[in-house]
Amino acid sequence: MLATRARALIDGRIAPSIDDVVALATPILKHRMALTFSARADGETVEGVVADLLKRLK
Repeated sequence: MLATRARALIDGRIAPSIDDVVALATPILKHRMALTFSARADGETVEGVVADLLKRLK
């Protein structure tokens, strides 16, 4: 949330929007998530999981 607020302020807005969340989700979550062995064996990637979550926001 701090990163989305900072991005909004840099763009001259008071409050963050969904666009801020979408723009920052992958870089922020990429290093915080870990896939199970079976997910990795199935070819899943962290970026793919985040992309699937972001599809639900739009």
